[in-house]
Amino acid sequence: MDLPFVKEAISQLFSKTSCAMYPAVPSEAAPGYRGRIVYHPDRCIACGMCERVCSGNAITRTVEKVEEGDKITLTFNLGSCTFCATCADFCSKDAIELTGDYHMVATKEEDLLVSGTFIKKPPVKKAPAAAPKADAAAKPGTEPDAPGCSIAPRDDGKPVCDKTKCVYCTLCAKKCPQGAIEVDRAEKTWSCDYEACVACGVCATVCPKKAIEM
Repeated sequence: MDLPFVKEAISQLFSKTSCAMYPAVPSEAAPGYRGRIVYHPDRCIACGMCERVCSGNAITRTVEKVEEGDKITLTFNLGSCTFCATCADFCSKDAIELTGDYHMVATKEEDLLVSGTFIKKPPVKKAPAAAPKADAAAKPGTEPDAPGCSIAPRDDGKPVCDKTKCVYCTLCAKKCPQGAIEVDRAEKTWSCDYEACVACGVCATVCPKKAIEM
C-alpha cells in the first residue's frame, strides 16, 4: 500500500518551520504599523484639533476648574479608534503617538482606554507697554501695522500677521480650533483674540503665504 503523504509528513518533522512562533517568540510589528496610542499630556495645549478630526469620535475631553487653572483630561477609546493616525498628524505639539504595540485584546472596556491629565494655567495678563516716544526711531520689524494686523514680535509664542504677505484668504480663521482668528476680506483686516488663542500653530501651518509667524 502506497502512502505518499506519510513520507512527506515524516520529512517535515525535521525541517525548519515556516510559521511565526508567536507568542512563544516575541514578534515586532511591521514598520509604520499604527498600534496602541500613547498620549503625552505634558506636551498638550488643549487646542481641541484631535477631537475635531477624529473620524471615530474616539476622543473625549473633560475640564474641571481647580485653583491652578483648568484640569483637563483627554481620553482615547481604542475600542472606537480606527487607528487612522489623523489625530497624531494634526497635533502640532506631537502629544499623540501611535506605537507598534498590537497587544490590545481586552475583556474590559477600561483596558482599552488611554487617558492623561494636565493643568492648563490661565494666561498671565501683562501690563501694557509704555508708548514709544514720538522722536524715537522704531526698529525694523517692530513697528505696528494696520489695525488688526501686526508684525510686532510677541514673547508668548502666539501668532502675528504680516499684512504685506497676507492675502486675507480666511484659511487661518477656518482652521483655528479655538475660533480666535477673524479675517475681513473686504476691509483687509486680520485680528486674533489672544485670550482664546492656545498657540497651537495651526494658523501658521496652513497659511499659503507664510504671513503668520508664531
